[in-house]
Amino acid sequence: MNAVNAEPHRRRNVALILIGIAVGTILFRLPSLTEPRWYFDEGVFTTVAWAASKGLPLYARAYDLQPPGIYWLYEGMIALGAREHHFVTQIVGALFVVATAVLTFVISVRFMPLRPAALAGALTGFVLSIPTLDGDLLNVEIAALPFFLASLRLAFSRRWPLIFASGVLVGVAVVMRPSFAVDSLALLIPLLSNGRKVVRLVVAGAGAAATLVAALLALWVQGSLPAYINTVLASDHTYALNGNGGTFAPMFLRLAVLGVISVICLIRAKSERGRLLAVWLPASLAGSSLTPLEYTHFFHEAAPVLAFAIALRVAGFRWRWHLAPQAALALVIFAEAVLILPSQQTAVMESRTPQIPLRHNFAYWDLPAYYGNWLAFVSGARTKSQYEQWFNEVGQQDAETVLLQHLAASSSDRLLVLGGRPWLYVESGLLPATRYITVCDSSCIVTSEVEDVSKSLRGGCADLVVAVSQLPFWQNDLDAGGYVAVDGAPWPTFRSTNPPGQCASG
Repeated sequence: MNAVNAEPHRRRNVALILIGIAVGTILFRLPSLTEPRWYFDEGVFTTVAWAASKGLPLYARAYDLQPPGIYWLYEGMIALGAREHHFVTQIVGALFVVATAVLTFVISVRFMPLRPAALAGALTGFVLSIPTLDGDLLNVEIAALPFFLASLRLAFSRRWPLIFASGVLVGVAVVMRPSFAVDSLALLIPLLSNGRKVVRLVVAGAGAAATLVAALLALWVQGSLPAYINTVLASDHTYALNGNGGTFAPMFLRLAVLGVISVICLIRAKSERGRLLAVWLPASLAGSSLTPLEYTHFFHEAAPVLAFAIALRVAGFRWRWHLAPQAALALVIFAEAVLILPSQQTAVMESRTPQIPLRHNFAYWDLPAYYGNWLAFVSGARTKSQYEQWFNEVGQQDAETVLLQHLAASSSDRLLVLGGRPWLYVESGLLPATRYITVCDSSCIVTSEVEDVSKSLRGGCADLVVAVSQLPFWQNDLDAGGYVAVDGAPWPTFRSTNPPGQCASG
């Protein structure tokens, strides 16, 4: 085929591959689109965003330790109906995964033939859709990935507006998930690979700075900036420190090892793709393991570059049908390694017994039951209620929601959930009585939390209290606040005996 005819043929193939990756990812994710509200993090994000949309300042009156980007995203989804219809959140999550898979292909096709590039995109969509690997959920990593990958792609451009946009997009990724500041080291390869390197770097940096300044201004306008600086940043530091066993030595060792590997590979690299991989892979592994707690969604940050690396390796083989499933299996194994090894390394350095690995919401051996439950539902063999009972205490949550709505004297009543069931706020339509969406019972990241919650309970500030857990710890405060138990509640539930508006917490 001559060059004149080759380009249109290639464009057609690229378009078909893009469509195939998008459609294939959506089809694989279909079971996740019907899941009920059960996942803790999605419940926290939705509750905080909903409370903020009702006028409670982010962090100051609706606290969680994530950066503001994820809550602004969830506020946007609430505007689209996510509070009433969880399907909105599931669709947005699916679209973010599709965008991540497509962008992985778009980046890969610069450095390898179409077939392995298509494999990289398909692998990304596949691994970010496996329920065992939290692929059925919309967490901070999946929210940040499309912005980071789009930024990486635009960093190769020679046009100044697109380079500036690259900086803006990586800034958005950092506002969603700060660890992407480490991943952004990969942008140095395209930014410094063309002429006027310093200017390209400055323009991209200006775009990132503009995004971060805009985020700070938005927090200031919302009245949330002081709480973010004084509470959230301190909480993040404590969270990372505790995750590394009380010292940052394990994290610094990981960063040092990955840094040395990156430098050695960068020196030995003889092509742009080799230099990109030498920086991108260690940077993403570092970003995903800053806090080695083995939460499954941490792996998502490294998924695209691992798929890129595997596809690059496969590109050197003669194509056989079994290469794709072997590559998929390799990616799943690498995903587990990203989760397990930093946690084990931290435990060894602390001279303690490592925790048992494979701490997933759904184990791999649960997947047949997961998909079987969905097939029974869509085929009509199970009702919606029967289908939802398979998930974590959803039936109990629904029953508690009905009770809370019955007990609430008005929409102005305030709810306090002791323990981790944030969906009760959204489902019942009752705003939180304290800024703590989830309440701890002893060692809290926010040092004033126990005192704040205790004062609220003793003052009768919460109209309704649900003790999903922790009841013995808070029982004295409930008694002091004059709370009375509600008979027959799914979880221990209490009503305040104070007259409306007579909160004495100060």
